[in-house]
Amino acid sequence: MTATTTAPTFRLGIVTGLRFEAAIARRAIEAAPFAGTDSATVACHGPGQDRGSSAAAELLAAGATALLSFGVAGGCDPALPPGAVVLSTGVRDLSAGGKGEVLYTNRDWHRRLKSRLLGSVLVTEALIASAANPVTGAAAKRALFDELNAAAVDMESAAVARAAIEAGVPFMALRAIVDGAGTGLPDSALAGLGLDGGAQAAAIARTTLRRPQDIPALIRLAFANNVAKKSLGRIAAATAPLFGAV
Repeated sequence: MTATTTAPTFRLGIVTGLRFEAAIARRAIEAAPFAGTDSATVACHGPGQDRGSSAAAELLAAGATALLSFGVAGGCDPALPPGAVVLSTGVRDLSAGGKGEVLYTNRDWHRRLKSRLLGSVLVTEALIASAANPVTGAAAKRALFDELNAAAVDMESAAVARAAIEAGVPFMALRAIVDGAGTGLPDSALAGLGLDGGAQAAAIARTTLRRPQDIPALIRLAFANNVAKKSLGRIAAATAPLFGAV
C-alpha cells in the first residue's frame, strides 16, 4: 500500500497600519477563490513600528508562513505620482532600533508579484524606507531618495521584515504612493491619524479650525488618497487571495 502525503498548508499574513488598507485586502481575499486549504489573514494594529511588530507577531502565532506589508506610503522619488505602486526590493530600516541596513524581500515572491501586476498599475521596483516617525516634509522625503535611494517611506515594513527574518519566513512589501515627493503632509492630516489605524474626523476638524491654512493641502491630499486607494484595490484584485506569495 502506497502512503499518501498532504502538502503543508500555506498561510499568508498581511500587515497593514491603517484600517482602510486592511479593508481593501480583506475584500479582495473574500472575492477570490482559494486552492485547497491555503489561507490569508489580515492584521491591523495601527500605524508605526511597534504596532506593525505586534500585528506580525499575532499572524505568526496563528501559523503564518509568509508576511506581506501592504498599504500606502509617502513618495520619495519625484518621478512617482500618487497611485504609483512600489514593489519593494528591500526595506531600509530607519526605525529606532535599526541601523539603516537593508532588509531584502523574497526574490521569488517579488518575481511572481511583478508578473501579476504588469498592465494593472504603474509599478516601480525599488527600495523603500521604514521610519520610526512620520516623514512628512518634502525636503525630508527627497533626502531619503537622494541619499538612500528610497522610492517611498512608511512606518511598518521594517518591523514586519524583522519579524519575518526572525521566524524564518518569506517577506514582501507592496505600497501605493499617497503624497508625492514634492508634497508635505499638513498638521491637520496627522492629527486625524488614530492609534488604531482609523481616521479621526473630529480631530481633523478641530485642528483645521486652528489651522485654516491647511485646507488646500487637505483637499489635495484627499484626492491623492483616493487615487492611492484605487491603486491598492487594483493590485489586491489582481493578486488575491495569496498576493503572489505562492
